[in-house]
Amino acid sequence: MSKRASSSTSTSINSRGAVLCWHKKPCVVNTSGTEANPGRQFYGCPFWMDEKKNCRFFRWVRMNVDEDKHHDSEIGCSTLNIEESLRLAECKAERRKKEKKLLAEELSRWMKAHEIMLAEGRRVNHEIHVIQALLIVIVVLNLILVILMLHHVIIW
Repeated sequence: MSKRASSSTSTSINSRGAVLCWHKKPCVVNTSGTEANPGRQFYGCPFWMDEKKNCRFFRWVRMNVDEDKHHDSEIGCSTLNIEESLRLAECKAERRKKEKKLLAEELSRWMKAHEIMLAEGRRVNHEIHVIQALLIVIVVLNLILVILMLHHVIIW
């Protein structure tokens, strides 16, 4: 069960008060090391170390109500929601583009492996035909040998 945060953003908060990322998972709190925001804490996706799973959720940790009011007056509620939605859509599109590229590469590898296996199957099939032909020759030669031996026995 989730409820909306008291701030103007569309960030969800679960029943325990944890900020949730776009996956609806409790966020981790990280500390900024940038020159513009040194030491400032922010919420991020718990999968931030995994390029494929990271939803790129970001929100500054607000230390007091004045900071929220100042932030909300700088960036209007609807603008922030639109910006968050746009950023999320862009991240999803980029992630899908990467996934599509990876799937295309994997499909290409599978197709190459399939072609190699088909060629190997044709080669093995050819070898089987050669072995069958050699077996027929051996059987015929053995028959000739038996006939000659029988003929030799009869003559002697």
